Amino acid sequence: MLPRLSRGQLPHRRERARRRRHDGLARHPRLRLPAPSRLRKEIHGPPPQRPARPPLGRPRRRERPVRLVDPDRRGPHRHGVRRRGLPREPQGGTAHGREAHRSLHDLPVVPDLAYVMVPGSAVLPAMRDVAAAGVRNAVVLSSGFAETGEEGRAAQEELAALCRASGMSVLGPNALGYVNVGARTALKPFPPGEELRAGSVAIVSQSGNVTIQLMNMARSFDVGLSFAVSTGNEMDVDLADVVDFLVDEAATSVIAVFAEAFGDPAAFLAACRRARAADKLVVCLKVGRSEAAARAALAHTGSLVGDDAVIDAFLRSAGVVRVSSLEDLLVVADTFARTGPITGGLALLTMSGGTCDIVADRAEDLGVALPDLAPATVQGLEALLPAFAAAHNPLDVTGAAVADAALFGDALEVVARDPGVGVVVVAQEIDHQAENLAWGRDAVRHLSEVAAAAATPTVLVNTTVRHLSPAVRALRRELAVPAVFGGVDRVLPAVHAVQEWSRGRRAPVSRPVPVLATGAPRTGTWSEATCRPLLEQAGVPLVPGVVVATPAEAARAAAGWDDPTVLKVVSDDILHKSDVGGVALGVAAPDVEGRAARLLEEVAAARPDASIEGILVGPMRPEGIDLLVGVVRDPSWGNVLAVGLGGIWAEVMDDVQRLALPAGPDDVEAALRRLRAWPLLAGARGTTPVDVAALAAAICRIADLSLALGDDLAAVEVNPCGSVAPWWRRSTLPWSGATPDRRLRGSGAQRVRVN
Repeated sequence: MLPRLSRGQLPHRRERARRRRHDGLARHPRLRLPAPSRLRKEIHGPPPQRPARPPLGRPRRRERPVRLVDPDRRGPHRHGVRRRGLPREPQGGTAHGREAHRSLHDLPVVPDLAYVMVPGSAVLPAMRDVAAAGVRNAVVLSSGFAETGEEGRAAQEELAALCRASGMSVLGPNALGYVNVGARTALKPFPPGEELRAGSVAIVSQSGNVTIQLMNMARSFDVGLSFAVSTGNEMDVDLADVVDFLVDEAATSVIAVFAEAFGDPAAFLAACRRARAADKLVVCLKVGRSEAAARAALAHTGSLVGDDAVIDAFLRSAGVVRVSSLEDLLVVADTFARTGPITGGLALLTMSGGTCDIVADRAEDLGVALPDLAPATVQGLEALLPAFAAAHNPLDVTGAAVADAALFGDALEVVARDPGVGVVVVAQEIDHQAENLAWGRDAVRHLSEVAAAAATPTVLVNTTVRHLSPAVRALRRELAVPAVFGGVDRVLPAVHAVQEWSRGRRAPVSRPVPVLATGAPRTGTWSEATCRPLLEQAGVPLVPGVVVATPAEAARAAAGWDDPTVLKVVSDDILHKSDVGGVALGVAAPDVEGRAARLLEEVAAARPDASIEGILVGPMRPEGIDLLVGVVRDPSWGNVLAVGLGGIWAEVMDDVQRLALPAGPDDVEAALRRLRAWPLLAGARGTTPVDVAALAAAICRIADLSLALGDDLAAVEVNPCGSVAPWWRRSTLPWSGATPDRRLRGSGAQRVRVN
């Protein structure tokens, strides 16, 4: 098995992406981000133009042949490719039945692409030969580069410099190559096996072996593919480039991505947004989740928004459907390839009452709507079905379908016209029964004809995952059966994912960022006097509050309002103040001075090492549901908003939703509704519901504040945020004066709390 980049080496991918941005390494022109400042342009100069992308089976000059570099005579296999391959062998002779040329200079023409499959130590000499011959595209299968350690990284950098200097686009190294199914071209180092079915699902994977397994699964379950691409170490061409390429490919409607790490997150997100705008679904299996990354955090928000949560939020914002298994990756892709966007509810047709019950329960768990059928639909079904059948959704057409091969298709025709139905799922093994029964063949033929003519997308699924015999696969292709991979237990979540994606198709959120006036340096600690005006400038409503030095000053401050008083110790050294006796609630005005004195004594006894800045004094607000609102800035991805249960429950219950910023009030409200605590906000058990619109608007102001503070921001945290009215008790605004690692762990970050 070819070695590939391990999780322990993932920081190298991020470092390589950083160097790409700073040293002007050529990127796809569409994905190039503008320089953030004129100074960067002055230092680095204008970026060079990226050379042409690899042809992926579509060479820029079709009359030129595919180039093979193969001293071991185990060259790439080609599915019916019409272009010539010209082997090159240092010893001469023959390879694959053709004369082998000793040098590229001996070739009669300049090849479109070089496929390099030599030992790692021989790659650089071979690529120098390729560059000297004027070849501008290459696939490098050979391993032994960045995935192997420092020496390999140095060799890869040398190879990258050679390719940049010659203007060559390279897929790899450590990449198996690609397959263009529609063009019947396979540039990969293994026999083709059984032919793949041409379709509209494209596979892009950083792992060569995973690419093979997905192709095998697609072959076994008759999933139609357009492309399968292995990107390997991504020295040059990466996931973003391939996704961007596929957006413009008419043969591709859905892109299935297997990713271990994202070297250039901004470019990948830009490509995915282009795909969404083109109504092409990107479904992604991202591996490498790490609990350690979540623990190495600044505060509550940092621990709740780890690396994987950040990635998840940004993928969702770009319209990417994320899955957790290779099977789901292909099921979701295959489902979308059959249905396209789904804008209504799901209707089920089967001839099993048990399957109806299974689907009804699973749909309720997932939140998939099974709409009631319209009266006209019910009337039409009652005219078709036997008297003992019940015309509702899910629909059991009963065993009468065995006696009448047209019944399934006729019922589908009626249900597909229902205005509330956006997709019809037919759950039955009709195609398998067609292998041996004339009834099954007639039924599946009629069903397929009706599905093809219907305006509502229809998919045929098996009740369980079943092996497809060659005869069943042949039947599906002959009759254009709208069958998808997976049983109902996998297809229903896939339909739900497509429905959610379809509802989320809209223009990206654009919000004006407030302009904040402050002369404070963007390092170290910002004081209360600096932070409160900034929060007010951003439109964040604040509860009255003052920081005092002594219990006597606390008593004088509390005399200014009629409500009971809240006392809270102010110390950057103490994160959980209630744990050390640093919070007092509902203190009556006459008791404030004495209670403040006891609070300071208890804190000093529990944390003698802590530096105490004073006591925060404010009025007590009515009881309500406390929320956490926080923003963490990831240096690679950007700002991520976290909202969930606040106070002591933030980490205990782990009921948190995350949004990539910028985000609008509708996004925030949708995140609030996804919380398990949503019934509390909605007014459970007769309680007064919160003003969700006002709460969402206030949360957006905090999010906008984080964007206005710029790239140096580490985190903003408001915990708890009261949900009866917009009120805030604490804000944490650490700046990145320390190193990024120290900042994330909190050891180099100070916090300013605003009440």
